[in-house]
Amino acid sequence: MQNLVSYIFLFIIGSAAGIFMSRHPLLGLLNGLSYVVIFAVNGQNEGSILFTICVSVLLMISITDLKTYEIPVKYNRIIGMLGLVRLMTDPEHWYEYAAGFFAVSSLLFVMYLISKGKAIGGGDIKLMAAAGLLIGWRDILLALMIGSVTASVIHLILMKLKGKSRVLAFGPYLSFGIFMTMICGNK
Repeated sequence: MQNLVSYIFLFIIGSAAGIFMSRHPLLGLLNGLSYVVIFAVNGQNEGSILFTICVSVLLMISITDLKTYEIPVKYNRIIGMLGLVRLMTDPEHWYEYAAGFFAVSSLLFVMYLISKGKAIGGGDIKLMAAAGLLIGWRDILLALMIGSVTASVIHLILMKLKGKSRVLAFGPYLSFGIFMTMICGNK
């Protein structure tokens, strides 16, 4: 019974936070559900608290990137700060998080340089660096794979059915990959 009350409380808090941030009830509900899922899967610990805050920011990144094709630096800074908190609360695994900062972002940065910014955006690079600091190198690699495959499948369908251009907002897909690794990643 206590767990049920806790999950209801998390759902209400998450929904309220999502509605406040986005002013959209559906996104509020999605935020609340993600809080419940994270705590149900990962338990009640510091990591789950950091992940729920991160998920709220990932939702805002997704909304903004879909509208503007840009990820504001302020969102990546928040996730980066969560990563720093993670370093302080789990110091025996500092090297996993430090490596996570560079594991994907360095690869994306090389792509950025080679393509002169046409293949990947700077916000995507910063997102993966900040999220890598939070979830570690194994999970950020998995997040990139999940996000890339999801983006490929969904965007190809959108190109075929709705005539979308080849340009896509990658942030929502990367955010989805990060969320999935928070609940299914390296345990």
